[in-house]
Amino acid sequence: MSRSTLRCMLGFAIAGLAAACGDAQSTPGNDPMTRTAAKTVTWSDGKPAIQINCNMPGDCQTRAIAMCRESRGNYTVLAMDNMPTRGDATVVRGPASVVVRCA
Repeated sequence: MSRSTLRCMLGFAIAGLAAACGDAQSTPGNDPMTRTAAKTVTWSDGKPAIQINCNMPGDCQTRAIAMCRESRGNYTVLAMDNMPTRGDATVVRGPASVVVRCA
């Protein structure tokens, strides 16, 4: 093999590894990449839901999409705490939590 072919193959391998490591965890537990913790809970209607605690609100969204990967990242928000709204989206509030159900 030529050096350029080896270099190309190594580049693709590194890119694939970076992409694989860059995804948020799609199973319950702690995810150091997004600094979130997710667990399955029973919601007031008796059906399962996912509770996500995060340091930053955007991390909650990233984790919700990953947790609901089988439903193409679609989810419904059942409850949220300390999340920004349209009028105060520029205010940094600190840790947040959300309860979602995959659609």
